[in-house]
Amino acid sequence: MGLITKLWERVSNNTKGVKNMAVDLHVHTAASGDGEFSSWAIVKIASEAKLQAIAITDHDTIDSVEEAVKWGGEYNVEVIPGCEFSSIYENKWLHILGYYIDYHKPELIQLCEKVKKARENNIDAQIDKLHQTGFFLEKEKVMEDSSDPLPISFGRAIFTDSRNNGNQMLEKYRGKANGILDFCQDWMIYGRPYNAVQYFPNTKEVIELILQCGGVPILAHPGASLREEENGLIVELLKFGLAGIEVFTSWHNEKQERHYQKFAQDKKILITAGSDFHGKMKPQILMGQITSSPYTIVEQLKSRVRL
Repeated sequence: MGLITKLWERVSNNTKGVKNMAVDLHVHTAASGDGEFSSWAIVKIASEAKLQAIAITDHDTIDSVEEAVKWGGEYNVEVIPGCEFSSIYENKWLHILGYYIDYHKPELIQLCEKVKKARENNIDAQIDKLHQTGFFLEKEKVMEDSSDPLPISFGRAIFTDSRNNGNQMLEKYRGKANGILDFCQDWMIYGRPYNAVQYFPNTKEVIELILQCGGVPILAHPGASLREEENGLIVELLKFGLAGIEVFTSWHNEKQERHYQKFAQDKKILITAGSDFHGKMKPQILMGQITSSPYTIVEQLKSRVRL
């Protein structure tokens, strides 16, 4: 079976069960260290799912944006240029989505390169940390995913190394659809016990950069990083220029959706929706699966673009 045929089967499988939704404003390509599909395949999936618009929001990189925009024109899918920036604020690891950014801006490119270089320089330290913790993994396996590996790359290297079979720390995660991701969220992201700390920009710096690049800054899946009683931190970010929050996301349960929707409505800030689609890394998540995603979200974002 040829590569294109295999890819098309994967694309088709990722559109099954998806209703005719309007937009998906949180989508990752293979440019993310944990994404699977090329820009072409992402736009093709969106077209098959009858989405009016998608946003390309790779982790700390804009490498796929220009090509995705081009394919969007071919398939009549509106592609919003974006990025999901990793950042730190008050010792919290926060992801900021930047929509409608001018991805040719030198300062934006420089920040992405700085984070990428920090990740690359941190690889050996992260592997050493995991070895000291008692896990077996090889650098070559980590680097199979990307030259710019995210925690999930280290997680995969651990779970696929047979020398870790029987490790009680891993057993509760094995066999779950999202087991490796859950392990990384519990133990390997910034602030967790197995994380070797690396450079990330301050959230205030990221918000200001997005604004300088003409974009609209949105806090991604706040419920993944913050407790509901930590709304005060979001209020602080609003003072820096944060325009809204991602309320409807695969990261939130219904209670969290209600909580953050009310917060956004009370503060009169933007509400966005996105699946956080990656492909095989999150196999249960389909592009366009978020039901509360009307095109009016895009119109509201456009109204905040800084020309």
